[in-house]
Amino acid sequence: MGAEPADGLTYSHVGMSRPGADVPRGFRVRDQRIRLGEGDELWRRAVGVVSGWRIKTAIGFEVSPDDERVVAGRDYDTTYRSRLVRQFEPVRVVWGVEEPGLRGFGYGMRPGHPLTGEECFLVERDPDGVVWLLVRSVTRVSGGRWRWLAPGVRAGIRLFQRRYAESAVNLILGPDAPLPGVRGMRRRMVGDGPSDVDGIARLGYGMSPERGPFDRPPEEPVELDGDDLPWELRDR
Repeated sequence: MGAEPADGLTYSHVGMSRPGADVPRGFRVRDQRIRLGEGDELWRRAVGVVSGWRIKTAIGFEVSPDDERVVAGRDYDTTYRSRLVRQFEPVRVVWGVEEPGLRGFGYGMRPGHPLTGEECFLVERDPDGVVWLLVRSVTRVSGGRWRWLAPGVRAGIRLFQRRYAESAVNLILGPDAPLPGVRGMRRRMVGDGPSDVDGIARLGYGMSPERGPFDRPPEEPVELDGDDLPWELRDR
């Protein structure tokens, strides 16, 4: 991008994952900011989670060395393992923050990583005492063979950022805590089962699971006047 990569990293703009930092051309920013709640105990738990690698190890990553508290400037070898995938992703912790209302760290990608750029995990306590989680990535697909796999790598960015957020929320609030958002709302209202008629009705009405008069078809055929239908439903 017009500048030489930093020593041991694959990019030059070190620190670009910090909130408010300038983002160089060619990199894409993805943010998830989630309200966790309030209270000193919640804040202490949140700080503990974002001080090390628990967010990643909880979803299948192995990290070496697995420091309880990351060390700025230290290289780490992270490897994602699942039944079908084993992916080596070397990184370096390039910055950390330990302010009264802001804690966390950012790590940058070393050669061999499918991505180029940085990611960070932060927790923030605003003036009202509300605790927020921030998962942020500023990345692009690495060169070489990774360019041929770019669509899959980009899909993986979205997937893993979602999983990082879920992992952090579960570690801080407990495994039953819903992740805010449409999917979380649907899960609370209709459960994790199939979206059958009952489930869709509950989601659409946002009320009681009891059947209503519109949950079953009429007993007698209904004749509709085409002129009375909304234009979207009229036969063109």
